Amino acid sequence: MDKEKIIGMLDRVIEYLLYLMVFFIPISKAGIEIVFGITTALFIIKKILRPQFTFIKNATFLFLLIFFTFCALSLFNSGIYLDKSLRALFGKWLQYITIFILVVDTLNTPRRLKNAVLVFFFTGSLIAIDAIWQKFFGIDFLRQRALVSYKFITASFENQNSLAAYLVPVLSLVLACVLGYQLKRARRFILLLSCLLIGLCLVLTSSRGAWLGFFTGLALMAFLSHKIKIFLVVVFSFTAILFLIPDSRIRIINTFQYRDSGERLELSQSALGMVRDNPFLGKGLGTFMSHFREYAHIEGIYYAHNSYLQMAAEAGVFTLLFFLLFAGSILYKAMHSFKENHDYILLGLISGVVGFLTHAFFDNHLYSLQLVVLFWFLLGLTQAAANLKEAQAK
Repeated sequence: MDKEKIIGMLDRVIEYLLYLMVFFIPISKAGIEIVFGITTALFIIKKILRPQFTFIKNATFLFLLIFFTFCALSLFNSGIYLDKSLRALFGKWLQYITIFILVVDTLNTPRRLKNAVLVFFFTGSLIAIDAIWQKFFGIDFLRQRALVSYKFITASFENQNSLAAYLVPVLSLVLACVLGYQLKRARRFILLLSCLLIGLCLVLTSSRGAWLGFFTGLALMAFLSHKIKIFLVVVFSFTAILFLIPDSRIRIINTFQYRDSGERLELSQSALGMVRDNPFLGKGLGTFMSHFREYAHIEGIYYAHNSYLQMAAEAGVFTLLFFLLFAGSILYKAMHSFKENHDYILLGLISGVVGFLTHAFFDNHLYSLQLVVLFWFLLGLTQAAANLKEAQAK
């Protein structure tokens, strides 16, 4: 077998392993890790056989490199927790960046991009059915997880906020395709049914941060597509359902009561304290919970419940700045591409990523394996889709 055939075979295997990773994101952490390990090994072999790296020649990857550099520099402040920081740098952040690179380099054709989105549709619908099943029967059928306190649905996730964070970008993708494409009646019905199921599950999670994230992404979708009337209809319908369901209505009312948000406020204040003490390089990557007791006066040890504050606390404000520049540069390029080409899959990806990032302001999604893999995968798809449209326009 000649080298080109081997490279082609490796490329095809990597492609299908990435689809499998999409399927495993909401279902199995072990599945994600196993697929990632195999995919990365095959990718390295492919690049040894054909050392082609043209996909990294843009400003986006410069921001990514500087972001990773500042993550590494934060290790100078890790002190006795250096081992934790090394594990966080190479066992987490480098892994997430690699997922981004794998997606950009591999899912770079219209067929592959469409297939990845179809896997998201299928898996998201499966998770929505699993969540509804859990609501009625008290346990989900994928991971045998029981309803958590207050009967919030979680499906195969450990808590309702994680489920909500997953549903927001998937719902954005489905909704964008429903609004933007002329589909056959059967396909439109299936997508609308999926949209309704996923939307209902998002309501039943009672996750206020996710609701805000969804509305933010939806507003951007309406602005870019100029479908303001449809946006108002969706917002009105979603809001009406929120107020019609007692648990959701109570969650909205409790937002304005200190006893419901006081603990999270203290968590944010602890993160801000770390930032004030070490603004430039932070306390050291992966050390937030090791320093938590020095800054907080509540029982237990927690994440900051604000991904951006935690990033700044651990690795400094420059790390946070270049992370935002990295993600922002991809979104800016993607929005410009949508204005030129009106690709509604790209619009759904933009809306989903913005919704996820909005929700991450209120939770630790960038520090949860399943959700951070989801984010970097979606960001890679967004970059790949924008690159594809840019290449087609030339």
